[in-house]
Amino acid sequence: MPLSDHEQRLLDEIEQALYAEDPKFAASVRSARRRSRTRRSVVLCILGTIVGLGLVLVGLISQIIALSVVGFVLVVGSAGYAVQVIRGRDRSSATPDDASGAAQPRQSPQRQGGLRNRMEDRLRKRFDEN
Repeated sequence: MPLSDHEQRLLDEIEQALYAEDPKFAASVRSARRRSRTRRSVVLCILGTIVGLGLVLVGLISQIIALSVVGFVLVVGSAGYAVQVIRGRDRSSATPDDASGAAQPRQSPQRQGGLRNRMEDRLRKRFDEN
């Protein structure tokens, strides 16, 4: 049962007060919630892939092409969703939320990840210090 507009506003106000009062606790609760969703999604993707492979095998053995096609679509869909979930997790860990719950702007693509970029940044910092 969805919340009414008034209840949703009250919940948002309580959440904002929590972020303002104790941002460290709010961030830890938020990250724990993300981790459990990610785990659940990955488990569903693995189960979808296994069921899809089973359907493909049963379809091939019984020579029912439609069953094999459905299994193949399930495997591809599960793998695609798993990639999406993993990429989403990487993005959420790369862009931490501020205390108000709004996402901060991401860094430029040049600054995002990569061993080479990090090493170049460290080297620049060393030369800038001297």
